[in-house]
Amino acid sequence: MNKVFKHLSLAAAISAAMVSADVLAFEKGDWIVRAGATTVDPRESGDQLALNGSESAFIGAVGPDELGLDSDTQLGLTIEYMLTQNWGLELLAATPFEHTASTTDTLSGLDIADIKHLPPTLMAVYHFNHGSKFQPYIGAGINYTIFFDEDTTSEADATFATLGLTNGDVELDDSWGLSAQVGFDYHLNDKWLVNASVRWIDIETEAEIKFDGGNKISADVDVDPFVYTVSVGYKF
Repeated sequence: MNKVFKHLSLAAAISAAMVSADVLAFEKGDWIVRAGATTVDPRESGDQLALNGSESAFIGAVGPDELGLDSDTQLGLTIEYMLTQNWGLELLAATPFEHTASTTDTLSGLDIADIKHLPPTLMAVYHFNHGSKFQPYIGAGINYTIFFDEDTTSEADATFATLGLTNGDVELDDSWGLSAQVGFDYHLNDKWLVNASVRWIDIETEAEIKFDGGNKISADVDVDPFVYTVSVGYKF
């Protein structure tokens, strides 16, 4: 009798584990919403600043210089729809990221402009380890970055005035680019999960400051940030 009870208990435990795995698995038609902290960490590189299209003119007036961007953390949101048990389509959204563009060489540390941007990103995502609590995934897709609310700083205005450049109006071009990511979900139960991911986004823009009299300072900048997210998700 005890042996029978042990066999029945073992069978029940195996069945429970199998049911649990099925419940945790993503299925075709599932929606997963994740929300949490998202940090955009630019790894920028680019051309030297140019005055009226000439790098040598800017170097002659000031010296060689490039632009750098600081990082920022905002509320990030992803919405994913499962096309199959493994493949999902994910959209990344966020509250606007705010960055300060600063010079890095001759005028090192001079804050040039404050800018905001939104980086909506659409990705195809493949989930591994179907049915387990820990589910890593990879993804690839396309990004469109929108820059807005660009303003020169008072510090930059004062510096430009010494060069005879006044009333600067800064503008950054919007950007299309590719994106890739790796991440994982850890299922707490059949509905709730925690998530972490790292994305790389190809962002290329031209920064331009136009002044009275038709003068302008410009530079091409490859922002190319890593985007880190830690979030909580819900499946329905």
